[in-house]
Amino acid sequence: MRNHTVPPDAEAALYFLPGQYLFETFGSGKHGLKALSSAQVARAFRDLRTDTGWIDRRVLRYCEAADGNAILSYLPAGVRTITIVFPEDRVETLTLPLPTLILLGKGKDYYLWASSSSKVTRNTRLAVAPLPNIGTGKICFGDNQVPETHPSTLPTVWKIIFDTPFNGDRSADRCQTESDVRDLLKKLAADKVKKFPIMQLIMSSNTIEDAWASIVEGRYHVNRF
Repeated sequence: MRNHTVPPDAEAALYFLPGQYLFETFGSGKHGLKALSSAQVARAFRDLRTDTGWIDRRVLRYCEAADGNAILSYLPAGVRTITIVFPEDRVETLTLPLPTLILLGKGKDYYLWASSSSKVTRNTRLAVAPLPNIGTGKICFGDNQVPETHPSTLPTVWKIIFDTPFNGDRSADRCQTESDVRDLLKKLAADKVKKFPIMQLIMSSNTIEDAWASIVEGRYHVNRF
């Protein structure tokens, strides 16, 4: 057998040898080797649960990693109801159209962008999400506790995004014509517009694949916005 370093808290190891398996136990002054059959190995792992549950059809990609799971999801363009806090703490509930939204989660960090397209692929260009409380793509949840990234917690994250009131934090430079994106959102609701005006989106040259490579894989840096 090749030399290897045993993790300090390990109690056993399983070796895959030609035609058989070898189970080694160690720790607390005990050491032993035992040959196992394929059936014995299968029984040992039969209770290992890998089921993620029913995954939403809008999950584009999911990855489990020691430094935090990562997920990529999208929400099609459509009419949504959101709550906005305006100056002087004036709170309004608005029903208005929003563009396609792209959500990327890594651990407990979540990023939100928009898209001008209804068809989402790895090459889809990202745009600034026309909503407050998002800095360089990363969502500011305030005092709200968000769950760890996992397909089963995805509906909860989307619910927090839309159920939490948006305030004036990071509301500038979120659309083309208004200095405060809240003014645009109020106008869309008042005019009862059916579709979000795509010309209002601030586009980027970055794609969904670029964002995943940068945030999840750390392969290179993309321009954040």
